[in-house]
Amino acid sequence: MKNNYFKVLIIAFMIFSVRSYSQCSSCTTTITGNDASNYVVSAGNTLCISATGNATGLITVGPGGILCNAGFVNSSNLWVAGGALENFGTINTSNILVSGQGMFNNNGTVQMDSLHVTNMGSQFFNQPYGTIIGIRLGNSDSSTFSNDGNITVDYMADSAAFFQNGSTGSFIVNVDFANAYNSSFWNSGYYKVMRDFYNSTGSTFDMNCMGIIGRDWYNSALIYGPQSGCGGFNITGGSYNSGAIGTSSSYVDICDAGNPTFGLDGPGGTISTTTTYCACSNSCVQGTIGIESFEATDAIILALYPNPAVNSISLLINAKRSETMSIEVFDMMGKKQLIRTMNSVIGENKLDLDISQLVQGTYILNVIDENQLQTKQMFNVLK
Repeated sequence: MKNNYFKVLIIAFMIFSVRSYSQCSSCTTTITGNDASNYVVSAGNTLCISATGNATGLITVGPGGILCNAGFVNSSNLWVAGGALENFGTINTSNILVSGQGMFNNNGTVQMDSLHVTNMGSQFFNQPYGTIIGIRLGNSDSSTFSNDGNITVDYMADSAAFFQNGSTGSFIVNVDFANAYNSSFWNSGYYKVMRDFYNSTGSTFDMNCMGIIGRDWYNSALIYGPQSGCGGFNITGGSYNSGAIGTSSSYVDICDAGNPTFGLDGPGGTISTTTTYCACSNSCVQGTIGIESFEATDAIILALYPNPAVNSISLLINAKRSETMSIEVFDMMGKKQLIRTMNSVIGENKLDLDISQLVQGTYILNVIDENQLQTKQMFNVLK
């Protein structure tokens, strides 16, 4: 019952978001160039940042206020304190807080150290073309977070909240993930945790495809699968259960790469008879247009700096083997703006790129190996 309530709730919130904030209009203040002023957007006011605008001051969006960004926000702190933020451009900040029934609707790029959505009625929507890159992501206190785009963070945790990764969503956690303290996580998109997974303390996790866990998997709460077909986890490290896995009408598959005798390294708790082991081929895949394949490439991007850049940018990659790689840069409309080749050696490689011809905006850099597999990273250009 709890899961159905949250699913209806998130659909209602998404409809409200699309209807209420489908466009930016009625700007009371517009930023068109570099602006270091601090802003508090109050009820009835709309602060707009044009495509050529760059806001670097602190911004607070109070109840009834709207911030609409089509350019750049390079602020150290951004607080949506009960108002609404519509992002179609690039946000590069240390901390973002959405609270007090605030709403953040992202159709652009967000790069941050931390993003926290908290309080009942507070909402974050990452739309199909939205991208979030950061260190820490969390939602708490009955807030809702919906992802239909792309999220890559180092750490994610929630507390008494609801998180949905939709069928077109890509959710990648580079280190640890925790679904805890009466939270609900519902996944039907691409899901990958590079290190440890925790589901605990009264929480529920609905897995509608086979996600990837790079190290250890711990469950002391509830794990559900779909009512038909299967969903679950491919686990590289240890697998330990003291909670409940599956129901008579919920089909969960657990695939531990170590092939333990009882299916899990620690098969405690309650495990439904509908649970299978390494029998599900329903891998989590991405449905978003233009998103990379997640087959293993020969190159890992270690750094892309400085970001934002002006006239040049340096690419640092780690290569698995010596080969000729292609480096391509696309704008946000998908038009190729730059192409270079690099003869890599095993280990660390550096390439300096001249980007002086690129106009201000957000770009995607692709590194393509000889097997035509690729890895990507976004960067910004300021002029």
